[in-house]
Amino acid sequence: MLGKISTVMFYASLPLLIPFSYSIYLGDGGWLPIGATILLLAFPAVPGIILGIFQNLVNFIKSVVNRDTPFNSAVLIDMNTMKNQVDTLTLGEILTLTSIVWIVVPAIATIPYVYYNVPIMDAFFESMSGWTSTGLSALPTISSLPESIIFFRSTSQWIGGLGIVILLLLTLRGREAIGLLKAEGRNMLDMGISETMNTIFKAYLFLTILGIMILFLLGLDIFNSVNLTFSGISNGGFFPFDDFEFTNMQKVALAGLMFAGATSFLFYRNIWKGIVSKSIFDEEFLLYVLITASAVALIAFAGGGEFFNTALNTVSAIAAGGFAIGDLSILSGFSVYLLVLLMLCGGMFGSTTGGIKLWRILVIFKAVINHIKKAFLPAGSVKVVKINNGAIDDREIVESVIFVFTYIFIFLFAGGVFLLANYSLENSVFLVASAMGNVGLSTVSIPAIGFNGKAFIILLMYLGRIEIFPSLALISYIIRR
Repeated sequence: MLGKISTVMFYASLPLLIPFSYSIYLGDGGWLPIGATILLLAFPAVPGIILGIFQNLVNFIKSVVNRDTPFNSAVLIDMNTMKNQVDTLTLGEILTLTSIVWIVVPAIATIPYVYYNVPIMDAFFESMSGWTSTGLSALPTISSLPESIIFFRSTSQWIGGLGIVILLLLTLRGREAIGLLKAEGRNMLDMGISETMNTIFKAYLFLTILGIMILFLLGLDIFNSVNLTFSGISNGGFFPFDDFEFTNMQKVALAGLMFAGATSFLFYRNIWKGIVSKSIFDEEFLLYVLITASAVALIAFAGGGEFFNTALNTVSAIAAGGFAIGDLSILSGFSVYLLVLLMLCGGMFGSTTGGIKLWRILVIFKAVINHIKKAFLPAGSVKVVKINNGAIDDREIVESVIFVFTYIFIFLFAGGVFLLANYSLENSVFLVASAMGNVGLSTVSIPAIGFNGKAFIILLMYLGRIEIFPSLALISYIIRR
């Protein structure tokens, strides 16, 4: 298992070379803690790299001394060996791997924050919030941090939105990869694993580049454009500044980024293949658009606030985006109620969103309607639940019901914990829905929350990111071992 975990950690470290290189370019000193993070994550591969360098040096000397000996380059990183580390995973190991990685990687990635004197709990909170693409921040201000650390912070969300396990899946094929994909909450039922991976990466990179270009053309500098896109498309929600006045068009662009990130990658695959009608008239997508538009209208009507702010905050809630403009604590009770419902729902399955996911809600809703209709049919009649004209297996219906029940149970329990800590009912349910859904909106000051409260929110962010069941399976797996 250690070898498999180290392989995932190695792949998680690679994108961090982007802020590392940026720090060296700026010369702001951030490269040191970022480099230490990369080194620890990639540490298992270091001996092989050193051995490869040494072997290359030996082979080069041999070729110089003896001209009849050709120079044969040694491989610095043996990718095939790393693949073999994960080619025999059982379901228990898959769930265990998923659960452990989402603890180990954020723990190591606290180094840059601790280096700049952030208290250890706040550093772990910030790191977990980044890697789970949540967006709740324990830092009172980020103005004292170097640009490269701010970039590191946004990059962690960009990787987290894509999924550490998804990075690993590029090297996998077959049953094990499908199992890992499902453990990440990204099961695309009608796609092969290879096509799934290609679709996810192509769509993610395309949307990232497109987002950077749009924000830059709308007047943001390149640094803020990149950071906001990294946080927006991943539905992370970290702002790269303490205060900023957005134009209305910039707000629309940010809302669009979050909406796009919470749209299934299957949607983009069908668009790319020219099957536009299949994407546009997908029942889950239509539900997504309907709920978003209705919520924007209702909250704008009830809250009476500035429309563009309301629209951005509403999209942020359902897309688990985390970007928020204005003071959410002054919203009307009805507006807070709707935002909580949106955060519980989340966006589409197979996207960067958090929450329950609209697919599960659609499955359960159709199953209920189907059950009601069957009551009026002759005995023995069979009526199948269908979505997009495809039959839904009874097992999937049961799994959806179990997941939603478990999710709501934990939500209610966690809300009770904050009530016990003397938070109001409104603030308690809002904060729990935000943390579990990996949203990042808050009606209370996160830096002001005590040590125990932050630790509990970290647990909720963790459970929400790995979709609950892998963590429960990890406990069961450890007990059986």
